[in-house]
This record gives sequence, structure tokens and C-alpha cells, in this order.
Amino acid sequence: MRGRCIASLRQFVGVALGVLIVSGFALALSRPAAADVGDIAVGGVWICRITHAASGFTPDQRAVEVNKRITEVLSTPQFRLGAVVSVHPAGGSTLVLVGDKLVFTVAPEDVVGTPNTTVQLARDWAKRLAEGLSKALPDANFHTF
Repeated sequence: MRGRCIASLRQFVGVALGVLIVSGFALALSRPAAADVGDIAVGGVWICRITHAASGFTPDQRAVEVNKRITEVLSTPQFRLGAVVSVHPAGGSTLVLVGDKLVFTVAPEDVVGTPNTTVQLARDWAKRLAEGLSKALPDANFHTF
């Protein structure tokens, strides 16, 4: 009797260990991809990936600054009900503002190798920014102009 209990226990431990190993392997494979440092997102909406240096800043430095600015927008009481996300050409670059706050500068380097102008790219980013801000602050209405 004792021999059968030990054999059953060993079989149970073996099966349980096998299930844990297979489960752990499956979980490791199903992990979501890590975001790139240059990825910009808000409210669960991916806006862009900054991949080019511009104005003396590395792509990572530009992304950090944009994320700070988005946080400032989300923290600004005057934007609790929403605001206009606008696009303004500025020389060869194009600015994306929320109300009167600068969030992005789309530089000529950002459109190298694409058929887009800085204004076209800025409009795409502004549209996604407005959508993301509206999701991050559900009582607010952010829209592009």
C-alpha cells in the first residue's frame, strides 16, 4: 500500500512539474512586445515612434521630452474638459500644440525617406494625440483643427 502511495505521489509530482514547465514556457512566449524607447502613446493609443535625431537631440531625448509634455497636458486643469490639438508650420518643421502648449516638433529629419511633408506627418500625429488624450481623460473632448 505504501509503495503504491509513493508511486502515485511521484507520478503526481511529475505531472504537476510538467504542467508548470509547459505553462511557464507558454507564458514566456505570449508576453507582449516591449515598447521601444522612442514610442509615444497616451490613453492606450500609439501616436508615433521617434527614430531620428533633430535640433541637437537624440531620438531618445526627443521622446522623453514629448512624454513630459504629454504629462503636462494631462496635468493642466484648463485641459480637463479638452482642447484643440493644432498643427502649425514653423519654417521647415511643423509644431503640434494642445491649446497653447507645444507637444511635438515634427522636424524635416522625421520625414526623410517618406513621401510625407512635416505638415502631413504632424496632422497624423495630432489626430492620434487627440484620440489618446480623449481616452486618457474620458470627460474631455480633444479634437484637431
